Amino acid sequence: MLNTEESSWLGGSRIPCSTPQTPGPLWDHSLGVLLHKDEKLMVRQAAAASGSPPLLHFHYQLSERRAAAWDTALSADSLFLEIPAGPLVEGSKEGLTALLEFAEEKLKVNYVYLWFDKNREDRLTIIKTFHYMGFEMVKPGNPMVPARPDVAFMVYSLDNSSSDEE
Repeated sequence: MLNTEESSWLGGSRIPCSTPQTPGPLWDHSLGVLLHKDEKLMVRQAAAASGSPPLLHFHYQLSERRAAAWDTALSADSLFLEIPAGPLVEGSKEGLTALLEFAEEKLKVNYVYLWFDKNREDRLTIIKTFHYMGFEMVKPGNPMVPARPDVAFMVYSLDNSSSDEE
């Protein structure tokens, strides 16, 4: 469970997720520790403040000029990410799929939670899009997410219980 008393990243202020080539990220991504880099996906971790969950930045290169980026927070066995304001970037589904694979295979998390403002005009589209990818709505009052009446949460369950011996 995420302790929102110790973590202000979601308790009141949000991680400002960067959209492709948008200035003003929460932290300088070039200063983070490089966790992973391949042809398309780069993952960096920022130094966490005392009592705060580690922040991870996922950068997925869609083409020479376009990229999808997600700022996330790692808390126990869960990864939390915010759906940025505005329309979803074309190709962001591919980037999110890479994020989910990395979360399962490298971070060994059991859940990926996403959240978005309940007052978004495209709320139903967001729900349908992510439901199609396997995310499910989280009921209000669920102890695994902060109590935020202005935010909707969805969760994707990863199966990390199977062994690698198969």
